[in-house]
Amino acid sequence: MAGRSINYLQRIRLTALAMCAAVVLIMAALWFPHVDRDIKVVDTLFVIDITDSMLVKDARIGREAVTRLDWSQEFVRQAMLQMPCGSKVALAAFTDSRSLILVNPIEVCANYHDLIQVLYKIEPPMAWAKASEVSKALFTAINQAKDMDPEPSIVFITDGHESPPLHETLYPKFGGTPGEVSGVLIGVGGTDVQPIPKSNEDGEITGYWDVNEVLHVDVYAAFRGDLADAMANVQRTEHLSSQKHDHMERLGIMVGFDYLDMPTANQLMRTLRALDSARTQRVEYDPYPVFAGLALLLLLLLYLPYGLLLGLRKRKT
Repeated sequence: MAGRSINYLQRIRLTALAMCAAVVLIMAALWFPHVDRDIKVVDTLFVIDITDSMLVKDARIGREAVTRLDWSQEFVRQAMLQMPCGSKVALAAFTDSRSLILVNPIEVCANYHDLIQVLYKIEPPMAWAKASEVSKALFTAINQAKDMDPEPSIVFITDGHESPPLHETLYPKFGGTPGEVSGVLIGVGGTDVQPIPKSNEDGEITGYWDVNEVLHVDVYAAFRGDLADAMANVQRTEHLSSQKHDHMERLGIMVGFDYLDMPTANQLMRTLRALDSARTQRVEYDPYPVFAGLALLLLLLLYLPYGLLLGLRKRKT
């Protein structure tokens, strides 16, 4: 026991030294000037599908089964947490044939709580129509991104369910240049078809869409003589929904976007950085957390028994 103890004078000296160091660190935390740093930031426009098919409960957060919309909101929240301070985020919702900007680009760290408040208010009652023309809504999001400064990358989150459906030869034409705006299509939903919940104006689910309540063929193709016979034999499954992988991959090629199937936030950030969409932003870095953390550690060590500290040191040696 004698070899593991220190005398009273040594204790006083160690305590005084630690206290002086803690005071110096606290003073540095309070008065040390901010440091300019150049960092890479990623400006992003998140567009979320709010049509009824997004209420299908075939996604998962951890072990819990959730709706596609719930997954989308949590995914955006996690993605914002991954974004470095200085990045700007805009939020939009889409239904019918257009995307509606809800929040113009704002800095993510200073406005995180406000962004979260808006994010979880993006719900089906906001929809101004029950249609889901994914292709056209994507095109409008690209046009809107061009008018933003700085121009963001687009993260477009949807199950890809077009309603009314599109005939493969009658796709809407993209008037822009593929890749002129960088972006990622995020697919959400499973591969098995599921009934589509029907929601009212208050967002309450009142049942499921019936086979006779939705269009099963492209409206324009149905009136074209060369396609009418083929369209008459189309399976009537548009009242059911699954993630439309092939459609979203085709859309991605059309506009020059990557396509990811329910990725993690880390995977999204790696993809956005690989698109070379990051810009350099000079920010003021406050070293306060480093100095304050070291001071706190020293103060905590003062209250640990010296015998315990010496025992830990002896085991290491």
